[in-house]
Amino acid sequence: MKIALHQITTLNAPMEEDLKAYTEAGFSAFELHLGKAKKYLETHSLPQLRDLVNAAGLQAVGATGHVVNAFAAEDAQRQNGEEFIQALEIMEALHCPLIVFGGDGPAELPTAPDQSEAGLAARDRAYTETLERFAARVAHLADLAAPRGLSMALEMNWCRLCRSVQTAARVLDLAGRTNVGFLFDAAHFSVSPSRLSDLDLVKGRIIYGHLDDMRPCAPELTNANNDRVIPGEGTLPLHEWYQKIESCGYTGWHAVELFCHDLWQRPALEIAQRVKQGCQRVWPAAQF
Repeated sequence: MKIALHQITTLNAPMEEDLKAYTEAGFSAFELHLGKAKKYLETHSLPQLRDLVNAAGLQAVGATGHVVNAFAAEDAQRQNGEEFIQALEIMEALHCPLIVFGGDGPAELPTAPDQSEAGLAARDRAYTETLERFAARVAHLADLAAPRGLSMALEMNWCRLCRSVQTAARVLDLAGRTNVGFLFDAAHFSVSPSRLSDLDLVKGRIIYGHLDDMRPCAPELTNANNDRVIPGEGTLPLHEWYQKIESCGYTGWHAVELFCHDLWQRPALEIAQRVKQGCQRVWPAAQF
């Protein structure tokens, strides 16, 4: 198990504090928060950011993130594309190989005109057309990333149209780009209608991972972000799930991504140390 730390987990700390804390806690890899990077670049240059990361001895193994706007107005889509190119430039400078992305959707999702088989089939066709539109936009952005040697990892459930592994796999099929793959996130998987066997649909196409655990609470109340806890402190069958991920051919990095408001109040070094200690209890032989 290769475990990195996501900058969202230390959300309130500035870039310099983040990187120093990760190194001191014993991490060698992290996921870049593009919002933090852009904040840093308001007063620093891109070479300075690169030098800061290099001086910390850290590797940026992923970047969050980009919401693909396929259903916005033309001006908004153009701006969205410009933001994507800016993100690619930052990633390229840091030798960061992939960007995590989600997506928007239409104002209203397709519904059936009636509950007959014909009506339900019409709804399904309309949804496929909606997915095709989204996938076409993803393919366009992927073509911008490819010449730079960069990939895109679809985060299920951070995409309005992809709430399941099945649908995420369909988007990958429709996009048809070798530099677009699937991201596995335990929290998102836990609240989705997906089954473990569905992961066979993305076998060989998992290119990145997020790592987290979930608080014990009623499924009807569970929030995919706010109920996250440090791996090993929750109720998810992490060993079973991540063994399945490895059986699907993925043995790369998993970045611990937590949205813990109480944890955010602590210093970045304390957060990083607690995360590493928790992960080591679950995976004693993990690489950090």
